[in-house]
Amino acid sequence: MKHFFKLALLLWLVPAALYSQQARFDEATFLLEQNEYRKALDIYKTIADDGFQSGSLWLNMGIAYTALDSLGMAKYYFLQAENLDETESAASEALAYVNERFERRSAVLPQLPWDRFFNFLANRLGTGLLFTFAFILLYGGTAGIIAGWFYPVRSTLLKYLWTGMLISSGLVFAAAFYTDYLETRYGTGVIIEREQPVYQAPNTDTATVSTAYEGYVMRVDLAESESTEGWSYVRLENGMYGWLQTESMKVF
Repeated sequence: MKHFFKLALLLWLVPAALYSQQARFDEATFLLEQNEYRKALDIYKTIADDGFQSGSLWLNMGIAYTALDSLGMAKYYFLQAENLDETESAASEALAYVNERFERRSAVLPQLPWDRFFNFLANRLGTGLLFTFAFILLYGGTAGIIAGWFYPVRSTLLKYLWTGMLISSGLVFAAAFYTDYLETRYGTGVIIEREQPVYQAPNTDTATVSTAYEGYVMRVDLAESESTEGWSYVRLENGMYGWLQTESMKVF
């Protein structure tokens, strides 16, 4: 009976929490429509801090920051909203608008084909789905081969199918592990300050290799950055590497 009451309490708390967040989201959205941007952002931030995240939340936060002329912050949230199907189209339009308002733009090297491929896997499929698909292929191919030992199958096509499933499972597993490695090691950073020097080493006394301006997007090496507090090792969109003070950007 005690376990029943615990389960009943949990089932009641989850919808209640969701309802509470929706009510706060609606309140913040009303404030946003009334041009109360800072008040709306305060509520949106508390929702995000509680772990409730969605494309609509990121999109509305980006809109609020755009209205406040904090374009770096706006771009940071629009980029996250663009990664979700529900807000991809609206976020892409918002990003195009924001990018037009930046005073400076970074030279951008085109992504290599395999970078685009693994970005697609990470943003559209996710490692969870990749691992699930790999296990399905593995179990299906293994079951087919084992069944063939007890019930010999003359069809060469079926034998090729089972073998192909096993080989495919290995390839998908490899892609899933590598995608997970990339997600763990690297993040995406957006400059939120007007401008920030990029240093050769994590020290302001060293030479600068470039200057990053508000809205610049870069890849952040999270593993390399762990060794130096307050600094992040980055790769700029123009291909240059260097160190930035972490407080000058937002990372996701």
